[in-house]
Amino acid sequence: MRNRVLVGEIMTKDVLTIGPESSVMKAAKMMASRSVGSIVVVQKGKPIGIVTERDLLMKVISTDLRPSKVLVKKIMSKPVITVTPETDVLDAVRVMAKNHIRRLPVVDGGKLVGIITTRDIMRISPELLEANMTQPMATGERIEGSVCEICGEFTTHLYEVNGMWVCESCRDEIER
Repeated sequence: MRNRVLVGEIMTKDVLTIGPESSVMKAAKMMASRSVGSIVVVQKGKPIGIVTERDLLMKVISTDLRPSKVLVKKIMSKPVITVTPETDVLDAVRVMAKNHIRRLPVVDGGKLVGIITTRDIMRISPELLEANMTQPMATGERIEGSVCEICGEFTTHLYEVNGMWVCESCRDEIER
């Protein structure tokens, strides 16, 4: 019986990409049209960065920049953290948790071949979240390594608040 699941088995192969010289407006429109939260910035087929909805919020909207005038290369998160299709999903989860990210571009021979997200991981392993949610624990207790029930971000620490397992940021928002 095989226990290992490889990233290549669950990754999304049709990755949304854009060049570094494109406008942030174009990136945002592409993301919206596909209902995705990120777009991988590529140059000659190789990922050089990633733009997420958080990048749009923190680096463009909150600073009152004009998306049509800002280039993707100015706001992309870099260096881009990647895994290969042969990476074990559990190892990919560890990379995500260590780097506080929810998306990992997948490369093979330096070329972008897919992307894996926390949503992909939860789709194949919902028992991870269910097991953490059903453990009897007192209010305010903490568990290590799962997905926040509010924002969906994988984190190394979740806190039980009002019957939900949430990350520290969401816990602070709830308790205000």
